[in-house]
Amino acid sequence: MTSDTPDRRLWLIEIAVLASSDEVDRLADDLITTLCPDPTHDGDCSTPWALTTIDGSSFSARRQADMRESIRLTNPDPSDF
Repeated sequence: MTSDTPDRRLWLIEIAVLASSDEVDRLADDLITTLCPDPTHDGDCSTPWALTTIDGSSFSARRQADMRESIRLTNPDPSDF
């Protein structure tokens, strides 16, 4: 069981993407490799982690709109500058 400590606590990193299923699979693989570059290591990862992918269509219309807006704000149109 992984527990919080004074210098380590639970976090959620959320990334919304507009991508195909294949692109999401590749992105998930890349994130896994980043989090655990040696999957054959002994014991737990030095930074415990979990990864879940969720199809955005399962969210409410409002949540989907919020996700799209977050993507738009993170990736502004260069012509806006």
